[in-house]
Amino acid sequence: MAYGPGEAVEQTIADPAQVRDYLQQWRVTWVNVEGLGDAGIIRCLGDTFGLHSLALEDVVNVHQRAKVERYGEHDFIVARMPRVCENVETEQVSIFLGKNFVLTFQEGYPGDVFDPVRERLRKGVGRLRAAGPDYLAYSLIDAVVDSYYPVLERYGEDVEALELEVLARPGRATINRIHDVKRELLTLRRAIWPHREAINSLFRDSSSLIADETRLHLRDCSDHAIQIIDLVETYRELASSLMDVYLSSVSNRMNEIMKILTIITTVCVPPTLLAGIYGMNFDNLPELHWPFGYFLVLAAMLVLMIGPLIYFWRRGWLFDRRVIVKECTNDANQPGRA
Repeated sequence: MAYGPGEAVEQTIADPAQVRDYLQQWRVTWVNVEGLGDAGIIRCLGDTFGLHSLALEDVVNVHQRAKVERYGEHDFIVARMPRVCENVETEQVSIFLGKNFVLTFQEGYPGDVFDPVRERLRKGVGRLRAAGPDYLAYSLIDAVVDSYYPVLERYGEDVEALELEVLARPGRATINRIHDVKRELLTLRRAIWPHREAINSLFRDSSSLIADETRLHLRDCSDHAIQIIDLVETYRELASSLMDVYLSSVSNRMNEIMKILTIITTVCVPPTLLAGIYGMNFDNLPELHWPFGYFLVLAAMLVLMIGPLIYFWRRGWLFDRRVIVKECTNDANQPGRA
């Protein structure tokens, strides 16, 4: 894409040598290379734009962190663009800024976040056409940084859903998902954290390629990066706290189960004791010849079972009496309820 204040052209080219014509005719030329598989094209573009060999090596080594390097007549900027598939990943975007050009390299995955910038150039919206290549570079960096917001919004929804799931029905799948969210948030943190330093370097360090007005916009872009870092840290802390909530929830469920089993054992042991005593095969058991001995033993068993249940209820161990009393009071205060 090549443009000036009043016009813009867009063309897909296969021969890098055609770029020279655009550089001579237009105020700003933006060349975007999708894919890094052809070393010949990269070398040809490097010769056309006068790029340093070390910067071209960083272009093809796609595991660079966000950074800014200055090479005389051009600046080399690396940004990490988020890409959501099954798991969150980041794609390296290499940006070269010169006096009348911006050259970008992408790894070649389908789709990017630069479509709003392209539409503004096509329609002439805003001050993009009237500004220089430094403002175009800022717009691309700003698009990359702002692309983290939708990704973090999705993770915010995931954290809220996990919080409800941990409280309602925690299980092995829940704990696995918490680990996945923590790992993916760590990936985002590693990607976005260096952007703050890189953008600060752009608007603080003196450079003839960046106008003072563009530095103000870069400062705003730095604020966005800081906000994203804060969001990532917040969600990471929430995900870590979900692990504690999960363990606490599992422990509470186990305590409830043990309480029920203890109550059952306490209620059933006394009748079992009576049944064991009178089930012994001794000849001298006076109660065996009582006419109502059978019924008395059954009554004693019933008392020994009901007595602990009443005691547990009055102590609030079986269930909380205060909750029942409060619910009954609320029902009685409602109109039409007796």
